[in-house]
Amino acid sequence: MLSRVAENVYWMARYLERAEDTSRLISSMTNLLLDMPDDADVTWFELIKVVGAETHFIELYEDKRDERSVMRYLITDLRNPSSIVVCINAARENARVTRDIIPNKVWEQANELFYYSNENSKGAVARRKRNDFMGHLVRHCQTMTGIMMGAMSHDAAYQFLRIGRNLERADMCSRIIDVAAGSLMSDEEEFNPAFATVRWINVLKSLNAFQAYRMEGYIGVNGSDVLDYLFNQQYFPRSMGHCLKEIGICISEVPNSRAPRLKLNRMIKELDDVAVKSLKRSGLHRFVDKFQASVDELHSVIADTYFR
Repeated sequence: MLSRVAENVYWMARYLERAEDTSRLISSMTNLLLDMPDDADVTWFELIKVVGAETHFIELYEDKRDERSVMRYLITDLRNPSSIVVCINAARENARVTRDIIPNKVWEQANELFYYSNENSKGAVARRKRNDFMGHLVRHCQTMTGIMMGAMSHDAAYQFLRIGRNLERADMCSRIIDVAAGSLMSDEEEFNPAFATVRWINVLKSLNAFQAYRMEGYIGVNGSDVLDYLFNQQYFPRSMGHCLKEIGICISEVPNSRAPRLKLNRMIKELDDVAVKSLKRSGLHRFVDKFQASVDELHSVIADTYFR
């Protein structure tokens, strides 16, 4: 298998997952702000913090941190390399150059999503059409994932698809925890428990995890239980622990995996060693920062091993 092909399918999966996760995040925040009291310390700029783009956003929009500016940056701004439109365009381009590898239906779906997003994304900046756009985009991304799972040979190319998807999921999960949950790892849960519960529920909904979390039998929604679930739950596909486990399975299916495996094993051990119950706000932030740096390092190891 050519390294160029492996890199293209890897990035196609990452861009699709990034577009889907950003869509879920926007929808979740839109609904959260409807539930929050007017004096709640919740702003649209939190979404910019989640994607780690504070400096770039301020360079482009200066002091504008209103809803419309944030939505433009995350949805339609071609200057933002992680905006939804840019991610979909990049995913389609990677699908185009690997048309002999991926199923024909995936290429058709990539084209449909490309044209739909470019025609309708500007309308999603306003709230009136936002939910319809985000829902349509998520369904398209899930359709493509389902087609590849059911109609693509589970060879090396498919393993790189799964590596890219799970690496992106793990990164987004850690970012949502860092920003949305980090502000609650203090006495605020005791001071304003109703507010804290709504915020923790939003963290779960941002990852489409609320229903699965409730099915696990947790009593109520609180910080330590939510973090334990999103860190360590091995059966929920968007938890950090599950994503790392899936990457390990995929790496074992491709050759020359020693260097990626060593890095991945260190990440898994660090995640297993976290004492969630005693984790405070500063400790959570330090751990998540370290985890995100490890995600970047694992990507670099994978790229050095297979793509360069």
